[in-house]
Amino acid sequence: MFISLVANSCIAFTGIYFISKIVNHRTNYLLLKKFFIGILSGCLGIFLITQGVLYEEVVKIDFRYLALILIGFYRLVSPLFIAATVISIYRFSFGLNLQSIVACIAIFLIAIGIVMIYRIARLEQKFLLFGIMLNLWACLIAFFAIYTNGGFTGSAFAVGLLVVSISFPVGLLITFLNIDVYLINQRVKEYKVSAETDHLTGLANRRAWEMQMKKFKERALICNVLILDIDHFKQINDRFGHSNGDEILKQFAQLLYRETRDHDIKARIGGEEFGILIPMLSHSEIMNVAERIRRSISKHEFKLLDERVIHISVSIGIANGKSENLQHMIHLADDCLYRAKNSGRNCTHINETVV
Repeated sequence: MFISLVANSCIAFTGIYFISKIVNHRTNYLLLKKFFIGILSGCLGIFLITQGVLYEEVVKIDFRYLALILIGFYRLVSPLFIAATVISIYRFSFGLNLQSIVACIAIFLIAIGIVMIYRIARLEQKFLLFGIMLNLWACLIAFFAIYTNGGFTGSAFAVGLLVVSISFPVGLLITFLNIDVYLINQRVKEYKVSAETDHLTGLANRRAWEMQMKKFKERALICNVLILDIDHFKQINDRFGHSNGDEILKQFAQLLYRETRDHDIKARIGGEEFGILIPMLSHSEIMNVAERIRRSISKHEFKLLDERVIHISVSIGIANGKSENLQHMIHLADDCLYRAKNSGRNCTHINETVV
């Protein structure tokens, strides 16, 4: 029995490793991904049931709940209950009896307990302690399920302890694995954000701006490119110093966030030059947006580091067209910005025809 349980735990460990890779895979289809993770984890639980060890022709001993531990570590609530449901449906396929009812109650108690452990705030960044708590809860419920289905006998108690003695270390190994995978993925995300973010303003940098242009070009949508340049910014630096100039840039970026939508792409593409990519707005609509941004900036009270207030203005060039012509649109927006500057600054200029 011991050898079979160890083999079962190795199967669990291998399956959970592959599921963890899927959990950490980046995708835009989050709902589909969560559903797939839940189904896959449930199938792993079913496979572990089929590989389980039959105790006294009554109790099936396996590590189906280890799949729930994995989902629990990543705090995925809907996949957790999808997996529990899949496992329970399969368990009831053997017949509706006391043993199957106890087994299914145990699975959902583990899932509910995992969600409750999520709510312990002090565990939020303590990954090892969080994993230990998940494993302890799952082992406790599994032990009582085996003990109950074994008829509360001494031998059932011993089998429950045997299962816990094997599954708890395996669960800890899974926790260690997930901590490593999680931290590696976090570092990758941090490096990516760092490489694509302008550290002064928090907007996308020029590299990220160009990458987004390439991606957006393939989507064949109507879009608008706005190039913005703060008027007489060199004078601000010369008069108030570069530290105050940086402060103005930060506040300028905050205004762009406030005046645009979340999915609009905003970037600092030069010293005082910014770019915005706004999809799915017509020629007249984008002019209204650009004018709103220009007016908001001209009316805003920009605070210097010593709390003094200054006012600035911005010139904006706009190109409106199809995303497959983005490179040409960027050049047109630059030309329009140049015209806005030559027209006295603090104004907006747009290309007259859709590209």
